[in-house]
Amino acid sequence: MTRLPAADRRSEFRGGLLSSPLGALVRAVARVRASVHVKLLAGFLFITLLFIAMSAVSLQTLAATSRTMNRLDQAHEHVDWSRQIEQALAMQMHFSAMALLSRDDPPISLIMRENNRFNDTLARFETVARAEERALIQAIRDAQEDAMASVADGVNAVRDGRLADAMTALRTRQEPTYRRIEELVGQLVAAEESRMASLRRSIADGHRYSLRLMGGFAVVSIVVALVGGVVISWSFILPVQEAHGFLSEVAKGRFGGTIVVPNRDEFGALAEHMNWMSHELRRFDDEQQVAAEKLGGLNERLAQASQAKSEFLANMSHELRTPLNAILGFTEIMLDDQYGEVSAGFREPLTDIQTNGRHLLGLINDVLDLSKIEAGRFELGVEEYLAQEIIPPARGDGRRITQCLLNLTGNALKFTPEGGVDIEVRLDGEWLVYRVSDTGIGIPADEIENIFSEFRQVDPTITREYGGTGLGLSITKRLVEMHGGRIWVESEPGKGSTFFFTVPLNADGECA
Repeated sequence: MTRLPAADRRSEFRGGLLSSPLGALVRAVARVRASVHVKLLAGFLFITLLFIAMSAVSLQTLAATSRTMNRLDQAHEHVDWSRQIEQALAMQMHFSAMALLSRDDPPISLIMRENNRFNDTLARFETVARAEERALIQAIRDAQEDAMASVADGVNAVRDGRLADAMTALRTRQEPTYRRIEELVGQLVAAEESRMASLRRSIADGHRYSLRLMGGFAVVSIVVALVGGVVISWSFILPVQEAHGFLSEVAKGRFGGTIVVPNRDEFGALAEHMNWMSHELRRFDDEQQVAAEKLGGLNERLAQASQAKSEFLANMSHELRTPLNAILGFTEIMLDDQYGEVSAGFREPLTDIQTNGRHLLGLINDVLDLSKIEAGRFELGVEEYLAQEIIPPARGDGRRITQCLLNLTGNALKFTPEGGVDIEVRLDGEWLVYRVSDTGIGIPADEIENIFSEFRQVDPTITREYGGTGLGLSITKRLVEMHGGRIWVESEPGKGSTFFFTVPLNADGECA
């Protein structure tokens, strides 16, 4: 089974979400004109209301259970009262039988006491009895009055010594009446016990119902909270993902795209700014491409002009060097008196001509070397040379290395009115490290990066004071780089400068 890349899975999930009914809710929430802070606060309040509603339902369930328990307690109390009525009735019957046997007042007083207890309990019962029980209680009261009348008649008969009449009254009136009362009280007890059983079933059913209600409400609340969380979160995630894809395209240099989000909050404002930025970047890119095309044409023309300049300088240098060598040659012959003895008056100007001619020849040679390097016609003469006796033989263009040292040393001497110049070379692994240091005027920090440019010196006044064309350091840098090395300088104004350059111990000359 082929597993999709993570990016494709996310894209597929997002597409499925947006095409579902949940996606419609996400877009609806995103279109609400409110800030992200307000939307998050609304989501928090919504979840809080769900918890409050759940708590209210729980309290209602507990209250209903409590009311049912109170009714159950009342039913227990009613049953207890019914039992007390039965007990009082039984005691009355017992004391009535004793009255026939004892013929004195204590049993009669006891019967009256139990009768009072019977009536008091029945009165309490009647105050809380239901409508269907009141008729039954009234029947019990009427039967109790008949029973007490028969008891009174029996007691009078006993006192008068009419035991036979008392026994007849007991069998014919009291016993049937007590059984009638007992039957009615039994009905009352049965009704209360039936009610109590019904309340127990109601409590059990209510407990199961409350569990189902709370469970269902909890499930619904969780589902609603999850749906709300998903809707709110994806209303923020979707614009973030769109922005991520948009910025990825921008990072790849694909400008001009737009990001479309339904949000009317900070994300919507951000999308508008990003679209504006994209259009501006597209405009800048188009302008840059046009400028790059123009710049490419200018660079091509500049390269052609530089090549023509290099060719011109190379040719002119040859043309200038030939007559200059002839002038120097004839001047040297004249100073050697080969054309006759030269007077003292002519010897001094001839010497000046020779000195300035050699200086001019050096400048022409520098221009010629630079022109050849720029024209790509300069080649190193690679061979073995000795940098120092304690260092093993090196391969490279020894003559050009010497030229580099002469250029650096000449500059050091020229810009060191007082103090001295020190030259050193050392072996560092497979590299030769040359150092030329002086105690001269130094170089300002903001000019160090410019000193290796052609025809460039630190200060125009230096050119007037010390002379030079500004080609020495540029040629030195080119020669060092052609060997595969590099050159740099450390300097402090007023304290001197130190130039370093490195070349491989074995240069192959291919860098030219």
